[in-house]
Amino acid sequence: MQLETRDLWQSAYVLSEGGTLEEVRVRKKEGGQKEFVFVLNGAKVEMLAKEFDSGQAFCNITKLKANLNHLKDVIFRRQ
Repeated sequence: MQLETRDLWQSAYVLSEGGTLEEVRVRKKEGGQKEFVFVLNGAKVEMLAKEFDSGQAFCNITKLKANLNHLKDVIFRRQ
């Protein structure tokens, strides 16, 4: 399964629960701003996205923070 999202926190959660980061796409919006789209893969990514969206997401906070920092590093390298 594959998930595409612009949500940094959702992406970090999915990675923390076993998803893999396949790609980060950069789109230019009007006004020159950049928008980042995270492409995640894994058997449970759709279920994890639904858990996150419903507010029922639980995970190891240390993993979440590490993945959040990793995604931020990816974004800053692309700017």
